[in-house]
Amino acid sequence: MNRNIVKILDKGFSDISAGEKMLISSPENISEFIYSIPKGVFLSIKELRQGLAVKAGADKTCPVTTGIFLRMAIEQHKDDVNFPYWRVVDEKHPVVKKLNLDENKIKKKRVNEWDIEK
Repeated sequence: MNRNIVKILDKGFSDISAGEKMLISSPENISEFIYSIPKGVFLSIKELRQGLAVKAGADKTCPVTTGIFLRMAIEQHKDDVNFPYWRVVDEKHPVVKKLNLDENKIKKKRVNEWDIEK
């Protein structure tokens, strides 16, 4: 089920200008997008937002809801050892402390994937 909402903004918000199409995604769509990121590829939150927007036919993705829904997606998949959240979250990301994630595990996963892809 597609849970994306795309709105044309009447006025600017954050890095999104008036008249642009802003995506409000969902935890499910963010999870699906993260699963699709290839091994060894790491995206910044801004790159994640842009990728989600392009996929949904929008110009940009809402930064506020992306942060909230990213946290929810990680929480929903906390028992799934194969959910590669470390491809968008490094050990210094604020969500690491909020969700009590293992910084060393994140570092190790990122280093291991980077070495595999070299």
